[in-house]
Amino acid sequence: MKRIIAVLLSVFSGLVSSDALADNETTFSNEQGIAGVACIISDPAGRLLLVKDTVTGRYGLPGGRVNLAESPSRALAREVFEETAIRVTVGDVYHQDARGVLFACQSQAPLPVVSTAEGVGLLPAWRAPHFASEIEQARLVPRAHAQDYRYRFNDRRDHLWSLAAKTPSSDVSALADFSALAPVFYVSQYGLVSGVQDTVQQLGDAGNATVTAVFKLVNTLGEIAFYIALVPLFLVFRGHKSALSLLFLLISAAAVSTTLKSGFAMPRPFYLWPDLQIGQASGFTVPSGHTLLAAAVMTAWYLKRRVTHPPAFGALAMTLVVIVLMGLNRMYLGVHFASDVVIGALVGSSVAWATVKLDAVTVGNERPVLTTGRIWFLACLIMALLALALKIPNMVYLSALAAGVYTGQVWHKLFPSHKPASRLNGKLLTLAWIFFGIAAIVGAAWGVAQLTGLSWIVLIVVSMAAWSLGPWVLIASPELAKWSGKRLGWREW
Repeated sequence: MKRIIAVLLSVFSGLVSSDALADNETTFSNEQGIAGVACIISDPAGRLLLVKDTVTGRYGLPGGRVNLAESPSRALAREVFEETAIRVTVGDVYHQDARGVLFACQSQAPLPVVSTAEGVGLLPAWRAPHFASEIEQARLVPRAHAQDYRYRFNDRRDHLWSLAAKTPSSDVSALADFSALAPVFYVSQYGLVSGVQDTVQQLGDAGNATVTAVFKLVNTLGEIAFYIALVPLFLVFRGHKSALSLLFLLISAAAVSTTLKSGFAMPRPFYLWPDLQIGQASGFTVPSGHTLLAAAVMTAWYLKRRVTHPPAFGALAMTLVVIVLMGLNRMYLGVHFASDVVIGALVGSSVAWATVKLDAVTVGNERPVLTTGRIWFLACLIMALLALALKIPNMVYLSALAAGVYTGQVWHKLFPSHKPASRLNGKLLTLAWIFFGIAAIVGAAWGVAQLTGLSWIVLIVVSMAAWSLGPWVLIASPELAKWSGKRLGWREW
């Protein structure tokens, strides 16, 4: 019975974590009959304030739920501040329907704005309490660029702009950059970031193209999706233990990075100086997540090589080169400061060291601890608690992914399956089933995300997709490969 309960808990853990984060759109005030409130803010140039939702990636008006003990106007003032760090005076009701109420609002102080060449006004959204957890950007959008944005509710777009035209405008304080709002420590590093960019630009067309190509290649080594795609290869060709060790390292590095970013809550270089932006990034800056992940994977590889092929100076040199290039790449893109990449490298190496040590621990009949269900349940539980505390969607997805692995491990213990394929044709067939299922799962989640602007739906769908990867890779794919191999007439497996 305990095992059955454990399986059910793992199935629903991602769903529960998602639901805990999804209350910003679905909480109703039964006393007031209002689902939510939103704020229309415009400036003297007729630009409309839009915020980019973290989960859906779509733009909409600042606003949110109305608590039972709040009046709609007080709830709106609170929500706008939480999402934009702007104190507003709530004015007249402009529209009301089943989705909520739209109010005309004015900022109580001039809005600090840096305008781009296209006339879009950027606001220092990183100062908002719910930056990264609920919203990624806040900007004043000109009417001429209204069609360039994906709205959370497309049927409202034209109506919003018609209401913006008659909304009392809020004053604007035009700035050249936001450096005056940032800590001095980060402002002092402007020269390092711009210096890397200037150096690359001075190399000429050929040199610039070469360095940019190298940076793009190196940047891949900091993408968690790249390493997640390697896990099935490790599973099929190197075995269960290697695959789970790699996945545990990736999840641990991502969780540590996400937690530290939320804790430090510092702005990226291009948030302060928009002209520095070359690459795309969101959320807070420290530590550099790409550098942390690359350092974790490369350091773990070096530590393994040092055991099997001592002293592994070549592996150490390659590890250092990748970390340095990753740091320079992230600075060149304008998405990280020098201190971010240093901290990322140190933290990533520490995560690697801890994971390698844990990988050597065995329990029971000399079973590696990283292949037990208990360690994955613990990882799922820790990340679910962090998700509830930090309100970070990525932590929900990591928790759901760990829950899926836990489900697979418990399933194997309850229902021992056939041995994995040992011949090349069987391995390739297993790999084909794995990637077919992953493509179907990811495609289905992506499709749902394109159809809705509701964050809670996207959270739940993506969380369940992340959870389902574990059972598909660990349980379904090997069995389907075995079945299809027999249908093809393969007697040896």
